[in-house]
Amino acid sequence: MQQDFKLFATSHARQLGQTVASELGIELGKLHSETFSDGEVFVRYEESVRGMVVFLVAFASMPYSNLFELFMAIDAARRASAREVICLVPYLPHSRQERKDGQRVSIASRLVADLIQQAGANRMISIDMHANAIEGFYNIPFDHLGMGREFSAHISEQQLDNLCLCSPDFGGLKRIKNYKERMDCEIAVIHKERLRPNQVSHMEIIGMVEGRHVVIIDDMVDTAGTLCKASELIMETGAKSVRAYCTHGLLTGNALERIEKSPLEALIVSDTVYPLPESPKVKVITCGRLLAKAVRSLLSNQSLTAMNPEKL
Repeated sequence: MQQDFKLFATSHARQLGQTVASELGIELGKLHSETFSDGEVFVRYEESVRGMVVFLVAFASMPYSNLFELFMAIDAARRASAREVICLVPYLPHSRQERKDGQRVSIASRLVADLIQQAGANRMISIDMHANAIEGFYNIPFDHLGMGREFSAHISEQQLDNLCLCSPDFGGLKRIKNYKERMDCEIAVIHKERLRPNQVSHMEIIGMVEGRHVVIIDDMVDTAGTLCKASELIMETGAKSVRAYCTHGLLTGNALERIEKSPLEALIVSDTVYPLPESPKVKVITCGRLLAKAVRSLLSNQSLTAMNPEKL
């Protein structure tokens, strides 16, 4: 593995950055970040990056200061003569706004892509994007990883008999079919009709969940309203138990309270956003090992195809 690289992390991503560094057997680089009294963000590398490949672990989820800190860290590395800046951004903000679904609206995920590239990034690595079309917004190499192997291994460790994997919508069917290839189980899908974002008017289960241990698999959980309603419907239909695996645990508003009151036995998420949820029902599986594997593959010119979420 070549040694002319350094790994850094933005302020809220230092714990994840340390996990990646430990997996790689290196020290996490020193990146100083602070916020002034008026809210302005300041970033400075406290060691030389001249001629180096800079790997930058960053949380870009809300508030926007996280995203702007990423822009500044990229810009600072370029101005410090880094040879290449590779961004490890597990969750990309505005990933649910990847198309123009109405008049006079912004395609926000395209705007985020433009800004990251304009800042000077040479490559992007992200995990379980909400829409694969986002990759097309980048003119730089984009590596889309998936938590499928980590999640499927954890599911297998539970040794659940009569297992049924459930997609919360038809868009996630391809995802759970990939899980099914690694696990001998049934699958189901929930058909839902939405009134507006984060609000569902009606849902029904297509598939057999009665007498089964059901595992819901999704790319993200936000307000958890739909997830909790789905878990209630699944248990009312006669399931033995229900749990969920969602890569990005945004968990905004009263999400944790809803989850704790729901029939969900557990919600398993990854550490792709900040802050990490604190609840007896929520377990966090790190994406640090996955990111470290991607870094190793890039440094040794190995293919990342096997790490694609559609390949699990």
